[in-house]
Amino acid sequence: MIQVRKRPCAEQGIRCMEILYKVSRIVRALASLVAPRFCVVCGEAVEATAPWPLCGRCASAIRAEARASVAPGVEHCSVCGKPIVSERGRCMRCRGVEFGFDSAWPLFRYAGMVRALLLAYKSGQRRSLALFFAGVIAQALQDRYPGRAVVPVPPRPGKLRRKGWDQVEDLARILERRHGVIVWRILTRADGKQQKALGLEDRADNMRMKIGVVRTRRGQPCVVPADPVLLDDVLTTGATLSECARTLKEAGSVRVDAVAIAAD
Repeated sequence: MIQVRKRPCAEQGIRCMEILYKVSRIVRALASLVAPRFCVVCGEAVEATAPWPLCGRCASAIRAEARASVAPGVEHCSVCGKPIVSERGRCMRCRGVEFGFDSAWPLFRYAGMVRALLLAYKSGQRRSLALFFAGVIAQALQDRYPGRAVVPVPPRPGKLRRKGWDQVEDLARILERRHGVIVWRILTRADGKQQKALGLEDRADNMRMKIGVVRTRRGQPCVVPADPVLLDDVLTTGATLSECARTLKEAGSVRVDAVAIAAD
């Protein structure tokens, strides 16, 4: 009797994703014949097979900006990761504030092409841009925090109900499935005021006691990773990342770093 060896679930999942990706490229190509797509940054026409509404020239320029941010001689604040010019070590703002995280690394400044891209992603709901951002984030994680578990910053429940989707979770899902990043979805968040409407001190007060750790993970009591990397889209005051880091440390983490797409 010939025994048929069953393909492991992981291999089946990868194969299904490859098929879906090829089908999606065909669908995009056909759709572009009826309604051509344009780059959300410069307005130029986008190739029919492109997986996101971003032309090749703009995509290359943004990737180059990410590489330039880690080039030798470029100084960054050792805490919030924002570029600094005249200061040394810490920027002026971080010298007077204690954060829960050990360091944060925004990949870009919230300006120019990146700002246009983030607005299209978050406000314009161009969710396919998560594929582009996740690729840049994956490279940064490999360069700075190889092998470390990523913990997504949880959304405010009211925002999730209003928008119907979580921008950070879209990034986390792609990082996990396409780039092999270990993702631990272990933080919860209570509702509160919108952070973007508040100042630095008010944001910290608004986040206090709003973040928690799930009780169980995969059917077992939740044990937090020793050195997780928080994932968020935009770093503004650092209040949300700080509270997430404090919660993880209270639950047992020893070091907590953070990665964000951009710093505002």
